[in-house]
Amino acid sequence: MTQTAEILESLPPTQAQHGGLAQFDLAVTATPLVINWNRDAVSALLDATLEQYEGLVVREEDVPAIKSEMAGLNKLRDRLDNARKEITRQIAGPLDAFDAEAKALVVRVVEVREGLSRQVKEFERSDREGRRQSVQFVIDALKNGEGVPELDIPIKEPWLNKSIKQAQLHAEIQNIILKHKQDKAAAEQLERARADRATMVEAALKAKAEEYGFSLPMGKFAPCLSLDITSEEATGVIGQVFAAEARLREQQAQDKAAREAAAEEARQTRQAVPTPPPAAPFIEEDDFPAAPPVTTTLILSVAYEPAREQAVQELLAQLRSVATVTVM
Repeated sequence: MTQTAEILESLPPTQAQHGGLAQFDLAVTATPLVINWNRDAVSALLDATLEQYEGLVVREEDVPAIKSEMAGLNKLRDRLDNARKEITRQIAGPLDAFDAEAKALVVRVVEVREGLSRQVKEFERSDREGRRQSVQFVIDALKNGEGVPELDIPIKEPWLNKSIKQAQLHAEIQNIILKHKQDKAAAEQLERARADRATMVEAALKAKAEEYGFSLPMGKFAPCLSLDITSEEATGVIGQVFAAEARLREQQAQDKAAREAAAEEARQTRQAVPTPPPAAPFIEEDDFPAAPPVTTTLILSVAYEPAREQAVQELLAQLRSVATVTVM
């Protein structure tokens, strides 16, 4: 394809300048603008006109006349401003025309270049799509070769550049596959470690259950399944929990035995109380008043298990047959 520089060099030699892009230099003849106008005369006349208003103190009766003077000043302002705008328009006219004509030339260049750019981009897109298929083929081949066809490897944009070497492309893809295999191996190792820990905890629980004669639920030892602690630490925790549970159960058994002993002692005490013999008949004589009967009060505190309620009630019934029983 002929290069732009060659096209420029092949232009007719009738141009005002020769040599590549220099031929397109704009040869503009512009007389430097110097504006001469009667500034001093107009300024002096304006000074004389405005002098009569500067420092003027307006009185109420002067308001109508002052409004008329203000209207005159408005006309003077408009005349000067309109003259300024007209002169500026006349002077700027050639410059605006030149600017528009020069921009039109630039637009022509841009439009032609855009047409070329669209075609080039289409070729680049087609080439890039072809490279995408080639890169995907390399990815699939490397994945199958490494035994990880299920691995999803998105295509990176730099891999589609023509500048990338095949060795670099292969190395980057291999690194991704290697990291995937390492991560997978680490996950499998972690899963095996968790399974081994669960097996170890179950075995330790079984051993402690045989040692202490009772078992505890697995859920009680959830912290021991964590790999944040070592197997030795987990075994120690299991031993401590079983030992604490054994002490608790022993204490509960002792407390129960003490309650049963106290209940038995109370029962035996109640049985040891003799039944008073029947009183001898008392014969009243006419000369003596009847004496009140003699009674003895016995205060008992009975502690018993709820299961022995029936037996306690039977004992109370026996007592009521020979004495007055008050249950508090």
